[in-house]
Amino acid sequence: MKTNRSTTDSPFAAVARPGNRNSAIAGWRPATSRSIAAGVALALVTAATGAQEAERASALEEIIVTAQKRAENIQDTPISIMAVSAEALQDKGIGSLYDLFTGSMPSLRIAPFVGRSSAVVIGMRGLVPNDPTQVTRDSTVGIYIDGVYVGRVSGLGMELVDLERIEVLRGPQGTLFGRNTMGGAVSIVSKRPTGEFGVDAMASYGNRDAMKGSVNINLPKFAGLSVKLSGVYDRRDGWVENPMEGQADYGQVKRGGFRTAALWQPTDNLSFHYAFDWSRDRSTAGYFHITATQQAPAVRPSFITVDTERARVARLGLPLRSSPQRVHGHSLTGEWTVNDTLTIRSITAFRKLDSTQWDQDAGALTAWGVNRRFGRISYANVRQKQFSEELQFVGDIGEFKYVFGAYYFKEDASDTATVYSTGTLNATLTGLNYFPAPTPDAGTRIPDRAADVNVKSKALFGQATWSPAALAGLHVTAGARYTDDHKDGRMVFIAGADPHFNFNFNSSRFDPMATIAYDITEDITTYAKWSRAYRAGGANTRSAFMRSFAEEELTAWEWGFKADLFDRRARLNVAAYTSRLSDQQLDFTNPAFISNTETVNAREKRKIKGIEADLTVVPVDGLMLSANYVYTHAPTIPVINVFSGRTEQVAANYTPKHAATFSADYEFPAFSFGRLRAHMDFDAAGGFFSNPSPSLDTTRSKRALLMNGRLALGEMKIGGGDLEVALWGRNITNRTTDVLDVSVAGRNTWTFFNEPRSYGLEARVKF
Repeated sequence: MKTNRSTTDSPFAAVARPGNRNSAIAGWRPATSRSIAAGVALALVTAATGAQEAERASALEEIIVTAQKRAENIQDTPISIMAVSAEALQDKGIGSLYDLFTGSMPSLRIAPFVGRSSAVVIGMRGLVPNDPTQVTRDSTVGIYIDGVYVGRVSGLGMELVDLERIEVLRGPQGTLFGRNTMGGAVSIVSKRPTGEFGVDAMASYGNRDAMKGSVNINLPKFAGLSVKLSGVYDRRDGWVENPMEGQADYGQVKRGGFRTAALWQPTDNLSFHYAFDWSRDRSTAGYFHITATQQAPAVRPSFITVDTERARVARLGLPLRSSPQRVHGHSLTGEWTVNDTLTIRSITAFRKLDSTQWDQDAGALTAWGVNRRFGRISYANVRQKQFSEELQFVGDIGEFKYVFGAYYFKEDASDTATVYSTGTLNATLTGLNYFPAPTPDAGTRIPDRAADVNVKSKALFGQATWSPAALAGLHVTAGARYTDDHKDGRMVFIAGADPHFNFNFNSSRFDPMATIAYDITEDITTYAKWSRAYRAGGANTRSAFMRSFAEEELTAWEWGFKADLFDRRARLNVAAYTSRLSDQQLDFTNPAFISNTETVNAREKRKIKGIEADLTVVPVDGLMLSANYVYTHAPTIPVINVFSGRTEQVAANYTPKHAATFSADYEFPAFSFGRLRAHMDFDAAGGFFSNPSPSLDTTRSKRALLMNGRLALGEMKIGGGDLEVALWGRNITNRTTDVLDVSVAGRNTWTFFNEPRSYGLEARVKF
């Protein structure tokens, strides 16, 4: 590949360079603010050039990523990829994958799963699963934490401890990233121990009594061993008040965790990195707003009103408790640099999850009427443990660079669900005859449905790139993955009885990939890529008879262009793709019983195409402007409804046709006592369908435009360290947007809205 570009001491620093605080995507060490402060800061840009201008950067630095299992410049990586540092995410107010539902990464579509506070639905390029919380089903996007595949979406709402960067790999990644990566992969990379004593501590306080803190302590290296201790805590009050005495409010956050990492380097060419993480979440579910109703006025309770914006107080006092969750995991990465041309790497990991959901629909799913049940309380529990081992051989032979390896994954999981009612509507439709609230231990009652599954996946993979010296600038890559997947499971309970329903899924596949890249100049590259990937089959635990379904397959073509322009004053990356999805796994909801869904493989093929563009510009020293735009064309397809037998149109859920982010970061000339930085960003997206099921009324969300900001004064000397103080704001204009919209035929349309405006003060100190 190309020779690495030169670097400077610019504050626009590489995202992935160890120990570097800066981001070349969202700026250098960007800051955010509330609207007035950030607006004033940005208005001063033209007047802010002065004698100290030379101290600020005037060009973009390279961004180092590991998307192809080796460290390389993002501009030399022939895939559509976006990399964002932890500091850039902090400036946007993002501390977990759940927070990304606002659209801060427009390629990545993230939404909460109904009322679950810790489970998220994740998709890319029009490939978004409808119900990935079932342990018998998989997602379309692979999530990796330090190279470890995470099998369940439950638990991904947790805060990320001591993050270095997030890499979003768009499109099929079936060769090097393995299972269930049709839409793409999200690679989360944490910071490793430095071996030098250091403390990085942050504390923040905001409205709704929000308190957040984190600390990272690096200990001095001893006998070749470097240790780092990290912890995070986050809590804030709910934003919809529950009138019932002694019950939690909707949207409360209370979570925390810690991580211990140790890096042992017995020799210069051998290292072992061990990490243990533990987290606990006791947040509450979101509030079901009723935004439309199809029920007759005569049966509507007097306390029901149609919500046109966020509610501050729930329509009725109802039982609601927190949703406890525990996650912990171990990982061990061994790396042996055999010589200058070969590195052998082993990644061994074990993870365990116990996630409980308590959500209260507050009557949004209820068929109203005298003496009818009201207030559906849903209990669900997911328990899962997984073990994985990956062996990689990364090296060079003459004109060839290669990655070969083997992978093993084993998962045992179970899920349980029980539905309770709060009470019945009274004879005058003015209140409830309350039932006794369910106890925290729902296991005392036989579940409405319960299932378990065992998964084993084995794979061999390889990828090689040929860069012939005789054809300077040409790079030809070929890769493939052989996968052997096996699932078996059973329905333990349905409607309180053991139905003896079992399922088996077995698949052996060969998925290839080929790429041709050409360096037009040292700073301009173009490439064309063809790839194939798949998502494993399984079974639907909401089915009346645990209907099984087969795998789905995606074939994709991608063309890309990457350029650093005007002496690295500008960076433009563009990718265009077209893909064909076969045997799509589709859900149909029973209109007579909305908890019953059936999954089938559609005979019709879905064609999806789109464009992804990332632009970063440094027009004047100290100012960075960034824009990310995604266009997705995923037309509806006709499918036969398994309940009605009619042909109906199916849409791509959570997929707006247009989505974009815009950001501005400015670093003022240094003061004698510190440096001021300002950041402002806008997240925009068009409307989308939350639920594509043709047996529900397809309700389209509204367009969204959110503004976030941060204003920080940093590099202030305090003792032997640096202090930074910042004002921050999220959703500064307090816009109301739809996160999720679903209409239950013949009942109500219910909506989850985004959170209201939040703001606060943050202090960070580094020694």
